[in-house]
Parts: sequence; structure tokens; C-alpha cells
Amino acid sequence: MKAVTEDNNHGPNELGQTRVLRERAIQGKKEMSKRLAALSFTEKIKILENLRDREKAIAGAGLRRSSSKDTGRAAPQDGHK
Repeated sequence: MKAVTEDNNHGPNELGQTRVLRERAIQGKKEMSKRLAALSFTEKIKILENLRDREKAIAGAGLRRSSSKDTGRAAPQDGHK
């Protein structure tokens, strides 16, 4: 019989589901890598151009997440960070 491990935050079923999801994600990345490797240089350039155009559209629409630097919070007044 296979031993089931638990930690303080997750039961055995949640650990199994997490493992399955992680394996699926890894498999998906491998499949995407193979598909991209099979493309011609011209097709890869078209993808990059589309991504660049999409990035510009998102930036122009103001939909980009702000970084921690751009949160709009005022700097501390006492000189401490």
C-alpha cells in the first residue's frame, strides 16, 4: 500500500490534486515548446509582432498592473523606508 503524506495545511487529496495540476502544467509547457520549435522563423516573427501589438494596446488602454513602485502611496515623511 502506498503511504499518503499530509502537512499542516493540506490533506492527502489536495496534495494529489496539486501534483496532478503541476504535472499537467509541465506537460503543457513541453507541448508548447515543441509546437514553437516546429514553426518557421517567419511564423515566430509574426507571433512576436502580434505579442508586441497586444502589449502596446494593453499599455495604451491602461490595463497593465501597476508595480509596487507605482502604487501611488506617499513616501514616508520621517525619512525611513
